[in-house]
Amino acid sequence: MSATCVGKFWAVTSFVASVATAAGFYFPYWIQGYYVTYDGEKFPMYFGTFRRCSYPRLTQDDLIEVVDACGRYTTFLDIPSVWWQISTISIGTGACLALLISLTGLISLCIRDIITVKIARTIGLAQTAAGLLVGGGVAIYPNGWSAVEVRQACGGFSEPYVLGDCAFCWAFYMTSVGGGLSLLCAAFTCHAFHQKQHYRSVSASHV
Repeated sequence: MSATCVGKFWAVTSFVASVATAAGFYFPYWIQGYYVTYDGEKFPMYFGTFRRCSYPRLTQDDLIEVVDACGRYTTFLDIPSVWWQISTISIGTGACLALLISLTGLISLCIRDIITVKIARTIGLAQTAAGLLVGGGVAIYPNGWSAVEVRQACGGFSEPYVLGDCAFCWAFYMTSVGGGLSLLCAAFTCHAFHQKQHYRSVSASHV
């Protein structure tokens, strides 16, 4: 099978969607809050599903200092909410699946006839699953806003689906849009490829 114009649009859009999903998932700029010291100084803090930026820690002199750095939690179990742990697994699996599908789509533009009818249908189902995994992970992410460290950064008012004094940041939107695009692209797979016509030579007999 060879790609149609819809197929070329699907391959490029799927790649953009998968990159947006993976990048948004990796960067911790999902929500932004502030840690306020006893002196009234504000330090911006960011939270993702498994990474964060800026966090307070206790020094050897029993003083609190804010570490201005980004990184992931030490272990998976250190993620402060079980909902964020589930969200990490869900979005991570969906992002990996979306990347695999998009790379397959790009390869199909360079090499003809590597995708059959059955494979195209399977790709559509897999891309739907990827979009649902990402969307499901994004949907359950707000359940983790009741974690202690999130409440500290959100004025003490955050709870599930109530953000308090925090605000959404760009990585949250990027991941959401990437997951939505993956679902949209899945519908294009029905018209992304057309069947190659095979002709069989027929020998004519003469009397």
